[in-house]
Amino acid sequence: MKFFEDIIGQEIKNKKIVCGDSCLCERTFDYTEFVLCDGIGSGVYANIAAISCASRLIELFKAGVSQGAACEMVADSMHRARKEDIPFSAFTAARILHDGQFTVYSYEAPAPICIENGTAGVLKPHFYTAGYEVIGESSGTLGVDDSLVLCSDGATQAGLGHGYTFGIGSDGLADFINQCLGRGVTLPELPGKITEMTAAISAGKHEDDTTVAILHCRDAREITMLSGPPSVKSKDRAFVERFMQAPGTRVVCGSTTADILSRELKKEIKLKNAGTSFGSPPEYMMDGVDMITEGAVILNQMYNILGENPDEFAFSSPVERLCALLVKADVINFIVGRSVNDAHTDLVFKQLGIRPRDVTIKLIMQSLKDMGKLVVDEYY
Repeated sequence: MKFFEDIIGQEIKNKKIVCGDSCLCERTFDYTEFVLCDGIGSGVYANIAAISCASRLIELFKAGVSQGAACEMVADSMHRARKEDIPFSAFTAARILHDGQFTVYSYEAPAPICIENGTAGVLKPHFYTAGYEVIGESSGTLGVDDSLVLCSDGATQAGLGHGYTFGIGSDGLADFINQCLGRGVTLPELPGKITEMTAAISAGKHEDDTTVAILHCRDAREITMLSGPPSVKSKDRAFVERFMQAPGTRVVCGSTTADILSRELKKEIKLKNAGTSFGSPPEYMMDGVDMITEGAVILNQMYNILGENPDEFAFSSPVERLCALLVKADVINFIVGRSVNDAHTDLVFKQLGIRPRDVTIKLIMQSLKDMGKLVVDEYY
């Protein structure tokens, strides 16, 4: 499976306290949406304009409005801003399908740059009118290790008045990227190198808010988590088969869930670690499964520490090791049984602050989405 990682570098205009550019990314199984908006001017007013524009585009996409129609609607509203005192923002909106096909719409924004087979080149948009406004449309396909570079005009107009008639431009930016790649600069380092260069050719300062976003295609790091018995026993076989067919790392949370797996696969579960304390519960092992732990308690402990610094995790604890796996993964698949364990509604669980399994899993999924992960859930 392909995963499209967003790597962002951003610098604020000299002497301003907030950035007038804003980025949002939304991932589903079918596509990745990325929006970069550049509010007019700088400072707080530009920041509000950019955030409003980015949020509106993403919400339109979530509502099922096509990418083109959503961009045309927002561009049309910007036409009003040319005459009325309402926020104005340029924008670039990219949609990348799960197979790597992409379409980029740009409005008053620089053309996208594609890095393919290690070489950067500017994509030449097809321009068309939408009402009174002009929108650029670019398309292509990203293979593994290819990247799409989007930026605000703070990058392409750098150098304006300092030896560059119209700024370094998209072609100059692509040439600089090729120089960097030729010197062995890595993709995570590239946005920083670009923003350093834009200041260097502008008398040592950023004369506009500058944002560079790299959408990099790579093979996804996947983990699949199985938790909770299915709602009816007749689904046990399909439940287990779906789990065993999943790519990447496989984890089971729940002793009853593990028993179902053992029964259906006719494989023995062995105790790996009896646990030493409440913070280090028991851990089991089985051929074909990477990790097996307890259920509701482990899930609650995971949620409680998921936002902590992974460098501080003690890998002797299955809770912390499992959290580290989730943080490292790009795609997390949850295969969840809908059967309810009545014991989890006992007062003692509430006294200990232990939420029911389904509640905790939803909280974990939201936390992972907030971290930029692609989360896929299935229920049995």
